[in-house]
Amino acid sequence: MLGQILDLLSHVLFMFLHVTGSGSFPKALSPSQEKRCLEEMAQGSAAARQKLIEHNLRLVAHIVKNACSQGKVFPA
Repeated sequence: MLGQILDLLSHVLFMFLHVTGSGSFPKALSPSQEKRCLEEMAQGSAAARQKLIEHNLRLVAHIVKNACSQGKVFPA
């Protein structure tokens, strides 16, 4: 379990550093942009899938931060 969590965190960190290059997450997509990406991804678009992943990194980081601060990921 701990190994999986550390693996997830390392992937998030890698994506953050690799994708953004600027040290900040991309802005969230608007609902219409996200819907369009989801439709394109359903049709097999790898670019749309990647865009969704990149633009949702902020949410992933927020969830991990909250889980860590509440002791749900790394018990004290």
